[in-house]
Amino acid sequence: MPPRNADEAGFDGLHDLPTIEHRLAEIARAKADDVAAQLLTVTSRAETSGRVIIAADTAIVVAAADGLVHVIGQPPADDSWRATVRRWFVDCYAGRTHVALTALCVRDGKGTSVERIVKSEVTFIPDVERHLEWYIRTGEPRGKAGGYAIQGAGSIFISKVTGSLSNVVGLPLEALLDAFEELQVDIT
Repeated sequence: MPPRNADEAGFDGLHDLPTIEHRLAEIARAKADDVAAQLLTVTSRAETSGRVIIAADTAIVVAAADGLVHVIGQPPADDSWRATVRRWFVDCYAGRTHVALTALCVRDGKGTSVERIVKSEVTFIPDVERHLEWYIRTGEPRGKAGGYAIQGAGSIFISKVTGSLSNVVGLPLEALLDAFEELQVDIT
């Protein structure tokens, strides 16, 4: 069940990793709260006791020349998305390493939550321009945090991932299984 409201707190004015992580955790927690409230409107509290809510939000964080970090969201929905993706790939990714951050909030039917922030470092090849126009023509960058999907055609630009690969995709499976274990959720 998705959250009812797609509006999320933004990252404007946030330029250090701890503050960005805090905001990301707030977003994942708000998604879990929204789904929990929806479940209560369609089922009784007793019926929700065996359910588990999994909420997550992923952000791409790049270091800027000014020493600050910036969150790169999804490309704009209008026709400017192509130019935005080109700029990100050339100015922020080419030959550089950035961080994929995911906030995970897992809540059991009793309302107990486990939260995690998972970080993965992603290094791009230096020569992104070689295949960038082809990649943009695929349309894949649209709707993707940072304008790429590591599980898709965007993988051609990646030279190295340090940390969880599934985190870069958007759901850190290792952290999810740890949360299930902590909450004593039987996944069998």
